[in-house]
Amino acid sequence: MQLFSSLKHQAFLLFAATSFQAFAGPWVDTNDAFLRESIEHLADVNIVTTPTTTFPLMWRDIAKDLEQAPLNLMDEQTLTAYSYVNHQLRLAKKNTKRIELNLATKDARFTSFGDKYRDKNTIQIHNSFMTDRFAFNFSPKYTSSPSDDDKVTYDGSYAAAFIGNWVVAAGMQDRWWGPGWDTSLSLSNNARPMPALSLSRLSAEPVTVPFTEHNIPWTVTTFMGLMNDDRIVDDTLLWGFRLNFRPAQNWEVGISRLAQWAGDGRPSGLDTFVDVLAGRDNCGGVGPSVEECAAGEEPGNQLAGYDIRYSTKLLDHPVALYFTAFAEDGDSKGGLSILGEERYQAGIDTRATVFGRNWRLFAEWTDTYAKCRDGVNGDGTSAIGDCYYEHHIYQTGVRYKGRVLGNLYENDATSIVFGAISQVNNDLGYQFKLRWLELNQDNNDKAPNNPLIGNTLTPIAEDVVMLSGKVQYSYQNWRFTLDADVSQSSFENDIDDDTDANLSVNIEFML
Repeated sequence: MQLFSSLKHQAFLLFAATSFQAFAGPWVDTNDAFLRESIEHLADVNIVTTPTTTFPLMWRDIAKDLEQAPLNLMDEQTLTAYSYVNHQLRLAKKNTKRIELNLATKDARFTSFGDKYRDKNTIQIHNSFMTDRFAFNFSPKYTSSPSDDDKVTYDGSYAAAFIGNWVVAAGMQDRWWGPGWDTSLSLSNNARPMPALSLSRLSAEPVTVPFTEHNIPWTVTTFMGLMNDDRIVDDTLLWGFRLNFRPAQNWEVGISRLAQWAGDGRPSGLDTFVDVLAGRDNCGGVGPSVEECAAGEEPGNQLAGYDIRYSTKLLDHPVALYFTAFAEDGDSKGGLSILGEERYQAGIDTRATVFGRNWRLFAEWTDTYAKCRDGVNGDGTSAIGDCYYEHHIYQTGVRYKGRVLGNLYENDATSIVFGAISQVNNDLGYQFKLRWLELNQDNNDKAPNNPLIGNTLTPIAEDVVMLSGKVQYSYQNWRFTLDADVSQSSFENDIDDDTDANLSVNIEFML
């Protein structure tokens, strides 16, 4: 048995060593939670050294780290993670055509990292092509009964060019910023992607701290997106920026900014954007006065924050802690701070063997119940929220196509989520979640008669307990994903409790 195990291990090493090519491209998207978990596993054991909490995540540095990985020193869990990442890397190197079909009993109420659909019953064709300098993906999709009335969409399509150590891209890409496994306060893939131009660093080539040999890998990405949906201020622009770096082996830090500006009837010149960049839209602080903001003279709606992830060992057991603070502008406290109405996310994750399988286990808490004190939305003494992701000029808020861009559970919400992810081998993966949700805690709808304003999930307070599960299985050119969830909701206002269930199957075939 020991001889067989040794031969099996050596055969794997030989296969892995000969499976690499010069360049993979261009990035890891938000469609595969199992791939993300495997990459994070390799980062936790310092095999992957690039920052890993910004998606799309470039393949280049991951490929380089895999080539240098000490395969003969890996334990079973790490070897499984390495094998799956390497498998997906080899697939990413191919110019592919893929057809994807989704069948579901209902639309997905929440779309988290790795979830395959938002609207039920869709068919999509993916065509990807890449050279040394360019990458393209054309992904038309048809939905029979879309929630936003767009039956034909091109989500996931892009054209990208590699210029030195930079990637310039145009397209409709999902983004996920932050360490959260279930949700993110800044950008998640809850809402459909909007058309955007982006500039991103291709490789996280490190900067060396002066007078030391200490290297800090870092990435940066920025984009300008067009919010071309039905909204109060049509054609609003969304600017995003994120800096992500690893100051030490077991630390990762992200700094994020979002700003809505321009749009119909709003100033859109370069001077306005400079004011946005400089943070001069902070009412009562370094920006306009409260009175000027109330008169509509604010250049934009800005949010900003930071996140931290720290991995270590506790009693020789891997553990990671993460924290996010992400804030609205409109600070009435004065000073230079734009973190005036920050809300928070905190989580812990670990790896363990349960029922003979290796799992990533996590617990995550998120709170978006803010009572703003900017003199426009209130003085902070009312129990009414309706502030986070909201704005008095850009009244549709930080939402697109009927969904919030950040937290899956909207504003005025608290969530506690326990999750488990297991990538058994290259072909099979499991994921389970148990959610406790308090939605729309202030029991108030900001605009009951206007669907373009306010909470998109529920007009009244709703407490939800939801259990969900996912199985993903690959066979030759096929990949099957089965999702199921069941939930129990209780409401204010003497409304009866409600039980709901949803089942979906996603089928992908590589042509």
